Amino acid sequence: MQQQVISTALPMLILGLGWTGQFLSDLLVSQNMNYAATTRDGRNNTIPWSLTCDQIDVSILPFAETVLVTFPVMQSECMTELIDKYQELYNSKSSQWILLSSTRPYVGNPADRHTPLDRSKDTGRMGAEDVVIKRGGSVIHLAGLWGDQRQPKGWVPRFPTVDALRNKLLARQLHLIHGKDVARAILAVHGHFKAGERWLITDGGCYDWIKLFLTWGSEEQIATMRDLAQNDDKCRDALGNGSLEEIVERGGVKPRLDSSEFWKTFHLEPIEFLQIE
Repeated sequence: MQQQVISTALPMLILGLGWTGQFLSDLLVSQNMNYAATTRDGRNNTIPWSLTCDQIDVSILPFAETVLVTFPVMQSECMTELIDKYQELYNSKSSQWILLSSTRPYVGNPADRHTPLDRSKDTGRMGAEDVVIKRGGSVIHLAGLWGDQRQPKGWVPRFPTVDALRNKLLARQLHLIHGKDVARAILAVHGHFKAGERWLITDGGCYDWIKLFLTWGSEEQIATMRDLAQNDDKCRDALGNGSLEEIVERGGVKPRLDSSEFWKTFHLEPIEFLQIE
């Protein structure tokens, strides 16, 4: 990855060139768009910078049309001070702020971007999100992130216990979004910015956890799930009769999260989908 930087206003400043930032930087380079990005250690010609809430220093950051914050900011005061100091540095010139988040607080079934957030699910990041919205920025709520080294096949071993497997039988939907589509979504929000909005982004569908376990699970996991499907009252009521394979074949797993408004608004469609095989 070769970063491009110019001395005048940049289209985008990426605060935290992590997993998401790599896909975004590749897209920006392919579009011949200049950008700057930060990492803690300044690797790959990035700006060495991190957000320290008790002493925020933005003097090293260049001005950009859009400032993308890829990491959770755990204090609302910290987000406020970051925006204030950045604007003060550039004589109150206004940037578009985008903050990435997760779909965790969208618990409705179904749920879209207008569904009220369940604030009991807050992990500490909602205060900063509220600040971004009130200051005219956008918050992008992303479904399960995958792509490159982050593969759902590698998630399956994380559920070894009976309780964890029961939960997957009872809540079968897995909502995903690939890093390439995340990058395309961010670039669309940058280019056609709408102030004060929350966007919910998935690939438009969902995947069946049972199919993932049948394809990539261990013999022990699959045996446990078969036993639960036949002998656990809750699972049997939810799944009906038949083998796990027959249950998957019957389908009936529909998306809980509806991201259609985002794709329609920005005239895009997701292009990357998980192949379970």
